[in-house]
Amino acid sequence: MSDETNIVELIVTKPRRPEGVDKLGRPFKVLVVDDEVIVRKLIIQVLKSAGYDIVGEAGDGKRAVDMYRMLHPDIVTMDVEMPYLDGFEALKQILAHDPKAVIVMLTNQKEKYTVARIIDAGAKDYIIKPVSRRVILDKVRKLRASER
Repeated sequence: MSDETNIVELIVTKPRRPEGVDKLGRPFKVLVVDDEVIVRKLIIQVLKSAGYDIVGEAGDGKRAVDMYRMLHPDIVTMDVEMPYLDGFEALKQILAHDPKAVIVMLTNQKEKYTVARIIDAGAKDYIIKPVSRRVILDKVRKLRASER
């Protein structure tokens, strides 16, 4: 009897869709930007494990802007403090190119001023470093839900 029950459960239970894909099974495209290689690799690993498609990575704001224009990702995770072009200026340039860009900023600073500045600049959300798997996935999930 238990063998029959297991067969029925296999037939009735739908396979779970990975978090990082839309209703049609297409993965959400993400650009990961951080000058700290270890942070960048951690974010990439977390998002890939949830089914997101990492279309690019950059270590500075100038490269981030160029890659955004070329790749048109669905979501960008971007550090505030970076060489050549900081996250605020990169955010400004990306939003000038695409006002609907979905960007979550990462920062080491917990002060209300920094957080307010991030949101006022046009970022959709922020993550305080050090990052964790749960926080990364929660923030990206929230951003996807708010953009529907």
